[in-house]
Amino acid sequence: MWKKFKHFRSFWLLAKEEKFIKFVPEEITVNQSSLSIRQAQVKDISAILLLEQSLYRGKQPWNSKAFHTEISRNDSLYLVVLQTQCVIGLIGVRFDGSNGHITNLMVDSVWQKKGIGTYLIKKVIEIAKNKNCKELSLEVKDNNLNAQNLYYKLGFTVSFVWPNYYQSSHQDAFNMVLKLASD
Repeated sequence: MWKKFKHFRSFWLLAKEEKFIKFVPEEITVNQSSLSIRQAQVKDISAILLLEQSLYRGKQPWNSKAFHTEISRNDSLYLVVLQTQCVIGLIGVRFDGSNGHITNLMVDSVWQKKGIGTYLIKKVIEIAKNKNCKELSLEVKDNNLNAQNLYYKLGFTVSFVWPNYYQSSHQDAFNMVLKLASD
């Protein structure tokens, strides 16, 4: 019986490892500054929360536990952008079968409009295509025109509106989808 269990256990561990997404760290140059992109780690959560607070005027839409859960999931990939050791950007994506969903995208206000957000989304699109995803989706506030314009430029389209999606502000969100493969 133990032999069967040991065989099953190794199969289960192998299957579990297959789902996990590995990202090879990259270096990019933006405005003559060298930036590193790597997979987020639990130790980055404090810095991620500081970035979130700076972008959301002291509010935290996601708390430490939410980031910890997402970063630790086997079906999620979170990437951070670092200038030296400072987190200046983040993107998160969760994969579910043949679909990917961008859960979070943040770029420090000083670094916005320099191509970092575009780079991160294009990187996630590349990863999703390599995972044979058929589509990639995200939500965006109905009044966030800068983000919407970026998503439209990259081929996303609005599929529907989520009424009162952002509970604290009772704001609607657009669900936007990028088709990666034809059905």
